[in-house]
Parts: sequence; C-alpha cells; structure tokens
Amino acid sequence: DEEIGRRFAQSLPRQGIEVKIGAAVKAIRKEGATLKVVWDTPDGEQGLEGQMVLMATGRQPYTAGLGLSQLGIKMDGRAIAVNEHLATNVDDIYAIGDALGKNMLAHVASYEGEVAVENALGHPRQADYHAVPSCIFTQPEIAGVGITEKQAKDSGIPYKVSKFPFLACGRAVTMDETMGMVKMICNAKNSKVLGMHIMGPHASDLIAEGVLAIQLGGTARDIAHTIHAHPTLPEAVHEAAMGQLEGSIHFRRM
Repeated sequence: DEEIGRRFAQSLPRQGIEVKIGAAVKAIRKEGATLKVVWDTPDGEQGLEGQMVLMATGRQPYTAGLGLSQLGIKMDGRAIAVNEHLATNVDDIYAIGDALGKNMLAHVASYEGEVAVENALGHPRQADYHAVPSCIFTQPEIAGVGITEKQAKDSGIPYKVSKFPFLACGRAVTMDETMGMVKMICNAKNSKVLGMHIMGPHASDLIAEGVLAIQLGGTARDIAHTIHAHPTLPEAVHEAAMGQLEGSIHFRRM
C-alpha cells in the first residue's frame, strides 16, 4: 500500500537509513578493504563506500539442472507450468514453491506442499491464492493482505478506508513501539474486508486476522463485534474495524 510505504520511508531517517530513489546501480567495485557502489541518477553518477554490500534483487525460478525437458514437463517461461492442483502435465509429478514463478514466499511454498501432497494421495484440493499475506521483517514490521487503496480506487468498486494508529493502542504504548498503524479497506456497501495493511509492532503476526477475514469473506462488522483481549496489539485491528462502522472509540478518524 502506497501510504504504508510512504510512512515507512519517513521512519527510516530516524534510524540513520538513507534511501536513494531512481538510482540505477552501474557497478560494485572492491577498493582496498572497502566496496564501492556506483549508480546513475538524473543528476549524474554517484557513489558510496562501505564494508559490505547486500544485493537484494528479488527471486527467479531455479529450474536448471532438474532434467525437466527429459521428462517432458511443460514450462511457462523459466517456471514450471502446473494446474490448479499443482500437477504438471506429466502424471504423478507435482511442483511447488519458487519454481512456479508466482508467489515466491516461504509460507506459500509450504502451503503448496500441503496441497500437492494431498492431491498426490488422492484427496482433491485446489490451490487458493486470494488471501496471501506478505510480510517485511523490518523495524517497524510491515504486512499486508488483499488489495491496496489504489487497487480499490482503480477497480471502481465503492470502498471505505479506516485507520487506527498504534499511538492510541495501550499495549503498543507500554512496549514503546507506537510507530505505524492498521489500515483497513472494505466494500462501502457491505463492509466486506478487501484489504488490510499494517505497519508497526508484530505486524507479521497481526495480519493473520485480516487473512482469515478475507479467506472467509468476513466483514469489518464481524471483526468489530468480536471481543479482543485487553491490553493487546490486536485491539488495533479491532479499532480499525470499528472505524468502518460507527467509528473508533479511542481515536478520531484519520
């Protein structure tokens, strides 16, 4: 979600982290005991020296050397082609994980493993990806599931956004981790949960409630009318859901 991204970017300078946007890395050079990264910007070439460089350029399917062509397994580019049961075109051969080139996340691969094994054992089950959580284990953490506010706007569906800051969550205050918020995107007509995005303490844990709501077709009313233990971080999710209805109790609408 763009708003979550902006808020996170604003938090980085406080941690001594500088972000360079619109920079295309040209080279990484070893200069004595240091490494120098050189990149191009609209203002010209820039560089920075450091002791270590982390390259985080994403993932790609690793299927080379598996003998797939010899087995006659169909490919989708560099990824293995499978059906909704994660079966390949060759009987009794299934594929999961990054090799599919879809949701390259550890928890998705684990889920796909369960689906593939059940199908292999004769228990039909389809892979369902409509409620996949994404988590970023930064400080503070970021997590999201479902559509973003921009996607909701672009789709043309009537939607409503509610937010609740951790600054107003008692447990977050006692933990001294008040940076961030819970943001909920719901259908404006029936309060069905379409997306949830969190930046803050234990966001990767809290997102599970949003995942379950989307998976089951739940509404903000379902969450708002569910008792949440106090004092806990999930109360922030509860308050965001209340914001979709009559309004949050402990904070004005953001």
